[in-house]
Amino acid sequence: METSKWFLLSAAVFSGAAFAAELYVSPAGNDKNSGSSGSPFATIGKAAQRAKPGDTVKIGPGIYREQITFRKGGKPGSPVTFEGVRGRKGEFLTVVEAPGKALDKWAPAPEIHPDAWKTPLAKRPDLVMMDGAMIAYINRMTMALPRWKKPLPKEINADEIWSRFGPGCKRLPGLDFLSVPADIKMTHPYMGMKREPLFDTIGNVLSGWHDGFLYVRFAKNEKPQAHRFTASYGEGFTVDAPHLTFRDLHMRGSRTQFRIRKKAACTTIENCLLMHGGARIRIDGASGTIVRNSILTAGFTRNDLFKLRSKEDMRGGMLYEFFKYVIGVSSSDDIGISDHGQGTKICDNLILQGLIGMDAYGADCEVARNVVREMSSVGICTGPTTAGRFHHNLVMNCGIPLRIHDLRGKRAKREEYHYKNLYVQARHGGGQTYVHCESHRWGPDMVNFEPPKRGAKYPVYKENPPAPVDPGKIYIYHNTFWGGNDTGWNCAFDVAYLSRRFRMVMPFFVFNNIYKDNPRMEIKTHELAGPNVLYTFGEDIPLKSRKDKEIVKLDKIVGKAASETIWNKNDLPGLPDLTLAANSPALAAGVDVSRPFTVNGKKFPALPGFKPGYFRGRAPAAGAFQKGESARNFIEMHRRADAAVKMLSELKKNTAKAGR
Repeated sequence: METSKWFLLSAAVFSGAAFAAELYVSPAGNDKNSGSSGSPFATIGKAAQRAKPGDTVKIGPGIYREQITFRKGGKPGSPVTFEGVRGRKGEFLTVVEAPGKALDKWAPAPEIHPDAWKTPLAKRPDLVMMDGAMIAYINRMTMALPRWKKPLPKEINADEIWSRFGPGCKRLPGLDFLSVPADIKMTHPYMGMKREPLFDTIGNVLSGWHDGFLYVRFAKNEKPQAHRFTASYGEGFTVDAPHLTFRDLHMRGSRTQFRIRKKAACTTIENCLLMHGGARIRIDGASGTIVRNSILTAGFTRNDLFKLRSKEDMRGGMLYEFFKYVIGVSSSDDIGISDHGQGTKICDNLILQGLIGMDAYGADCEVARNVVREMSSVGICTGPTTAGRFHHNLVMNCGIPLRIHDLRGKRAKREEYHYKNLYVQARHGGGQTYVHCESHRWGPDMVNFEPPKRGAKYPVYKENPPAPVDPGKIYIYHNTFWGGNDTGWNCAFDVAYLSRRFRMVMPFFVFNNIYKDNPRMEIKTHELAGPNVLYTFGEDIPLKSRKDKEIVKLDKIVGKAASETIWNKNDLPGLPDLTLAANSPALAAGVDVSRPFTVNGKKFPALPGFKPGYFRGRAPAAGAFQKGESARNFIEMHRRADAAVKMLSELKKNTAKAGR
């Protein structure tokens, strides 16, 4: 739609809204204008300065190269709204992009490699883009390491990418990383020592900044002049005022697209497309943030490689390692949403193709009806400050769909409820649930450990700890976990190792789920571990091979043949039908959570998410669905995600084409 037509239509639609003003922004405008439909501003920043509570800022089609700190907000019931424009097919016509610095003074860098180039750049950038896509960018500490005097390795191993900095550091220096042969491969224990080609995994281009120059290295005989390179600094929108709403915007090209600070209560981000950077949204202590109906993606040069690692193809796993230790500094440097707020609602979003879907560390949060797909590391991660509800999410093909992180990391109220979620992996690939706890290394729990005994890998909790940490309560019920590894440390729900380390039962209530079978799931290590339905895609697991005979009594374990009868067979491409078959062994296999219940002689209160009468028959079924329940909502979520993936692929092609 032409800009002039858009303004006429907007003016007509909103002419009757006398209760608030409409301000207009257009690339053809001028910041000396009045901001009316006929005299629009040129920048969003100018409109943000002029807007009052209740106003709507209508941002016309075009690209706005701005990074803004919002210091003026709205009031309860009268937010200031910043609204972009969508096309007839839903395409995003209002684009907000970091100004960036065009890189075009390229010279060969034969001292690095015949396929390496350099350009002068006084300050280290926060993000490097090629043809509108984020490329691999080596972290500053690795780039600062002095070059090796010894020959470059023939293969890159774990020590050479994740050795600790400091004395004895074995990391491959950044300039040497840029110098390795084009066909070099990486190995890592996480990948079963499988060798994968480095440059193919990162999109055949690598960059790093050192001593006033930005270096770019291609795997093949390419020239940077054939591409559009930009370097950007800082963050997109920093929200430092309350009651602001952002709608229908395409944000890209900054280190973080939205940073919501503590003063920014009741910020709403809806119907937006957010790409690039180390994070799409960071919520730093703000309360009442709402993120809904938005698409979030890394926008990396090779999005197709953010996928489930498998025995046949470990490139997704290797990309995770690279993002964590080469792009990041020993921490995963890509995340959709980082929530450290209070009362956050993350609902109905599509979080696609990245490293971590979300760190939901906020208090009183709700995470519902999201699709999280193709995360090489983790789909949904919770932490020591998490308190909230996670329900009706579709988490697909992530390295670990659900990670319970830093179990005893802080003295904070932790109370999690996970229910009615589908976690869908490849049939024999990826994990299911993983619990992380290394509180003997840091945090208030350190004082409670005895020194490790000779030959022991970890210290053990003292019998009478002086300052015990309450790890909270974590309830996982009525979820369906489909697929995953046949063996491995992150199958099903294994916390036996933690129970032994802490000499106590772990604070998990895991029941009414359908899980891939794992013999290491033990009743006595959880506050409640069962009843669940455990199935297998492999050979039948003899009951005598199980370590905990109590599991056999409490859970329903079905072998390969019976597992084929759990679900119906109306599969979509990429999404199995996980509704329950008429003769499913999961029927009547659970306990009623809508009222107080008793399992194994222990009494438990009613749990959130289920009203009385939510099942038919004498007992509820295990898993996310009850008898006769439809998967229509999950199917629609899956279709929306598929459509978004196609849209992102086309957007990347068009952006690259337009930049050349």
